[in-house]
Amino acid sequence: MKINKFILLPLLLGAQFSLAGSYSDYAKVISVEKVYKNYIIEEPYKECYIKETTVRSSDGSATNEIIGGIFGGLFGNALGKGDGKKALTIAGTILGASLAHDQELKNSGKRRIVSEEICEIKYQRRSERRLSYYLIEYHYEGRDFTYKTKNRPVDDIIKVKVSINPIIIVE
Repeated sequence: MKINKFILLPLLLGAQFSLAGSYSDYAKVISVEKVYKNYIIEEPYKECYIKETTVRSSDGSATNEIIGGIFGGLFGNALGKGDGKKALTIAGTILGASLAHDQELKNSGKRRIVSEEICEIKYQRRSERRLSYYLIEYHYEGRDFTYKTKNRPVDDIIKVKVSINPIIIVE
């Protein structure tokens, strides 16, 4: 009688699950090793310094030229008579603005030193050695095993979970 593999396979797998199981037992701790890891830590800090810069004395605005033009126009208007009054007003305005501009250019050649505090955030790096985990070596049923844990065992004996699963080979 020939048995179909598609029928036998689910029966064998079902048998495997029914035979599988786990239980708790105790194992002897052989060694406990602290394993450290180096961490790079960046700490921010503020660094300040004084920066000196040279600046021109000019204010950079057109106010001086406008005021010079107004006074020049008033002066030209006061001097002019008849039809020449308009011409002298315009000429006085242009001349007053030009003189104010020339004076500002002359002053802009002068320079002064300005001090300013500059602050920057920088980072200081340092290495710090920290405990990463414990490497526990234990002995159970004639064999040695290891595992990693964050917690140190409190005793020489630890509780272990033993699982039993049969291996079924289907040909």
